Amino acid sequence: MHRAVPGFLRRAHAIRSYPPVLRLSSQACCLNSSDNEEPGRNSAYIDYRSQCLLPSITLAVRTANWDAARNISFRECVRLYGLSQSIGLFALLVQLFLPWRIREIRCLIQSIVDYCENAGQELFELAPILVSRLGGSMTLLQVYAAVIRIFVELSMFEDALLTYIEARKVGAELRLCNFLLKCLVKGNQIVYARSLFDDMKSSGPSPNVYSYSVLMSMYTHGERLCLEEAFELLREMEMNGVRPNAATYGTYLYGLCRSRQLTSAWDFLQNLCQRGCPCNTYCFNAVIHGFCSEGQVHKAIEVFNGMKKCGFLPDVHSYSILVDGLCKQGELLKGYDMLDEMARNGISPNHVSYSSLLHGLCKTGNVEFAFEIFKRLKDQGFKHDQIMYSILFHGCCQHLHLDIVNGLWDDMIHHDFVLDVYDYTNRIYALCRHRCLIEALEVFELMLENGITPNIVTCTILVDSFSKEGLIGEAFLFLDKVHQSLAIAPNLYTYKAIINGLCKINKSNDVWELFADMIKRGYVPDAILYSIIIDGFVKALELQEAFRLYHKMLDEGIKPTIFTYTSLLNGLCHDDGLPRFRKLMRDMIGEDL
Repeated sequence: MHRAVPGFLRRAHAIRSYPPVLRLSSQACCLNSSDNEEPGRNSAYIDYRSQCLLPSITLAVRTANWDAARNISFRECVRLYGLSQSIGLFALLVQLFLPWRIREIRCLIQSIVDYCENAGQELFELAPILVSRLGGSMTLLQVYAAVIRIFVELSMFEDALLTYIEARKVGAELRLCNFLLKCLVKGNQIVYARSLFDDMKSSGPSPNVYSYSVLMSMYTHGERLCLEEAFELLREMEMNGVRPNAATYGTYLYGLCRSRQLTSAWDFLQNLCQRGCPCNTYCFNAVIHGFCSEGQVHKAIEVFNGMKKCGFLPDVHSYSILVDGLCKQGELLKGYDMLDEMARNGISPNHVSYSSLLHGLCKTGNVEFAFEIFKRLKDQGFKHDQIMYSILFHGCCQHLHLDIVNGLWDDMIHHDFVLDVYDYTNRIYALCRHRCLIEALEVFELMLENGITPNIVTCTILVDSFSKEGLIGEAFLFLDKVHQSLAIAPNLYTYKAIINGLCKINKSNDVWELFADMIKRGYVPDAILYSIIIDGFVKALELQEAFRLYHKMLDEGIKPTIFTYTSLLNGLCHDDGLPRFRKLMRDMIGEDL
């Protein structure tokens, strides 16, 4: 097993270099006194500071008003009053919000931490003094726990560890250790987490099943998958008499599935059930999800059925994973039947379940059926979320009439959904598909007014619509405008749209300039683009240019399509080019077309 730096926690406190700090231990008598420090200050300054800061503290103390207390800075207090009075004032403020206002107390302690800047000697001398001024309202361990949480929230993990070392001197609790361990794992601090865990084993408090499960998640859920370490951790638990629970096993199973060891995961889970080890629905869901992610839905159903045989009732997540897997494999009827089974078993499908079905139906062109299900659910009182609306809206824009598209658009605005570039682009596509170019341009302008920046897909749809209407000049003007104002440059699909438009209006000779510009920008023409241009030359009765481009295509190693050959053969039929016709046919047969 990978081990952290040996003795890291034992050496951390010693190797850290601290900035020069005020030594409080040498001023103990001053800190325990209520007399004013800094006698060298004149009386005018004393009057100023009492008028400037004391009223706000007085207001906070009298009213226990957090809005007044939250603006009191410990650093400013020290500047005006010195350390002794400042720590006393903050102890008084902390007592105001004890024991229930935990967040406010932590905020006050954070002001002291901000003053000290890091987990140094100054902080560790101030903390006990604060506790002594609190008169038993908080223990030193509670203060250190708050400080650790503060450092963790600031991602100052080394400072959190150094504070833990200090807290351990007064007896760190397992709960605090587990909290810090979880934060280190969540922050991907692998070395620190492993060091803390090793320190818990050697110096106490001994890790419990929660500690082991947290560390297990580091090996299975982290950026780097470490299954060997995870398995060794399971063995270590057994050796140390710590019995894994369902969460531990579920975490390990997730790791196996993540590494695509799905058969091993299923075998391991079955073995757990046979031995009577603790399992839950999460364990089965992890394996079901693993098989579905790899497209092995039949195996996922086998695990699903095995789950029921082992006495575990599938939950909404179990069904949702299967519905999604079935729909992605095109098994839409089975997915729909699974939703019915959910309802029969008293489990209400959630947004994820329905979204998977709607997406599957729209993807396969069954948009009308998807729309009917959407309406029926709405009539039954189901509240669709923005994801469901977006899925159906995309499908309707691709296939259905504008009235339905406009109705969904109005519904989305009525529900105050935040419409994004994806939604606007879909609507523009729907309008262009129905040859409503003016309305599409109005939506484009609305998009800009609402602060939504279009992308190259949005612009290409409009360029394609211009080209299909024969408005090539307008297409070029539009491209220049978006390039200058939005820095959007054409891509290969944009060039295809314009070149296709030029060919349709018999301006094939203008293609070469555009073709050269496209190559200059780094775009490599594909078989579709070559075929479009070849077809344009054929229709313009410029067979020599068409064949020149065909041979260039072959020289570039691009395989002609059936469309390429059909265009050239049609041209030869009108040109009495029988010998070339036969040769082209032989080439076509040679390509298995």
